[in-house]
Amino acid sequence: MSTYNDIRVRFEVALNEASSRTIEGNLLPLLNKIFGEGRVNSKNGRKDLRYDLGGDVKKSIESIEGALKKVGLDFFEVTSAAPGQYKDGGNSGKFYTYIVTFNKPQVIGKYKIRKGEVVKFVDNKPPSGTLKSKELTPALLRLPEDKAMNANSLRSEVQSSIQKKYGKSNPHLAETLISLYDLVANHTPKNQKFDNPNAIESFSEDIKYGPELQEMIAGFSDADINTIGKDFGEILGGALMMNITKYSEGVSFPSGNNPLVDFYIDGYGISSKYKDGAAPTLTNIIKDVKPEQFVEDKEKELYSIFKTVLNNNVIDGYLKSAELLNLPGALKVKEMTGLSELSGAAIEQFIQGKIEEIGFDEFFNEYVVDLNNYVGRGSTKISQKVKDKLIANNKFVGLFSYAVTMNLVDKLNGSLGDGMIYIDTLKSIIGKLEVKQLYMDVILKKDTVLFYLKGFSDENAKITFEAPNVSTPNPGNGRLGFKMK
Repeated sequence: MSTYNDIRVRFEVALNEASSRTIEGNLLPLLNKIFGEGRVNSKNGRKDLRYDLGGDVKKSIESIEGALKKVGLDFFEVTSAAPGQYKDGGNSGKFYTYIVTFNKPQVIGKYKIRKGEVVKFVDNKPPSGTLKSKELTPALLRLPEDKAMNANSLRSEVQSSIQKKYGKSNPHLAETLISLYDLVANHTPKNQKFDNPNAIESFSEDIKYGPELQEMIAGFSDADINTIGKDFGEILGGALMMNITKYSEGVSFPSGNNPLVDFYIDGYGISSKYKDGAAPTLTNIIKDVKPEQFVEDKEKELYSIFKTVLNNNVIDGYLKSAELLNLPGALKVKEMTGLSELSGAAIEQFIQGKIEEIGFDEFFNEYVVDLNNYVGRGSTKISQKVKDKLIANNKFVGLFSYAVTMNLVDKLNGSLGDGMIYIDTLKSIIGKLEVKQLYMDVILKKDTVLFYLKGFSDENAKITFEAPNVSTPNPGNGRLGFKMK
């Protein structure tokens, strides 16, 4: 009969054999001696090595290069992807990812590395930077609000504001921002100017910059580059738009926090985004659309969901919207709990009672696994980390509401057999607002500032419904929203 120690030894042998078949498994014990204790992460199918690398991008790249060479590897290139930049190879929405690409075959431990093979590192420490979020927005730079400015007056206001705020305290930042502004404001567009803002169609502009500005930008961390792109990008976008279209009044920045419009040109709204941008919440749309503008049946149905989201807290907004559409997840939760109407508080009370009665693990296996299998969302296993967080917060509603939330998102995105009907309806509704999205990116390796613009109603615009940052332990992190790609 096998003893506990026999089983443990066989398990460790099997684990070591499995590890020897991956590059991560062979690197981990060697790099642990250099970086300290790390781990192999394979959540959501994205495999990587996770270490505390310090939060500084340049130093992290140098550390990875040095460590790999120390364990006998060479002929590789290390690049980085900012948090949330999955299309650039990122594996995390919170931390920087470092992508190592091997240019020649070589061997590490029992593993043969192929030419072109990739291994990824994720820094467990948040990115460091000197600029605070939002400090370069038009509002915090104290640019005039609700006042139309032509090209000359906007340039004058921007230069004056930057010099006043950073001229003495941070001259390098001041010079860089002014140089970036002049680069964009003086750019000659490759396309012919549009006759007026209403005539603007989708376009892209690649604006190259020289060695001098390249050297200035190289002095900033990637975290600060992201801040410049997100915040100062709103102002650069205004400068570009006055280059790309004829106008009569000019650019104005709205007072307060307009969730969809970052600036206007002749009253035409532009939403400025950096890289992927954040998901605007659907509740923000309601504020700018009148109920009488919803004329089609599906528009009225989607408007009802908007109102449900607006009139409830975040969790109840998802639950009651799913209930409104009679979604499988909502009906299943009603069946399990015996509730006639869904609410986060009532579900929380039910779950707490059941956990007290049968214990957490039994509750998860009997109820949560059944719900997640039924809607095809959520996991049939729970990590110790998530379990500990739920117990520490003494809040368990996410065990049910996460699956229902994702069920709602799937319904709206057409994954439950409805096709594009809700997305097309959303496009139609947003089209009534006459807002376009302008995206900006700073590509250091190509010495380029890239702008491209799409309208929400553009044929090639891809819109998806999102439940931003919602998870089982954090079910109320973000209201229902959408993204455009």
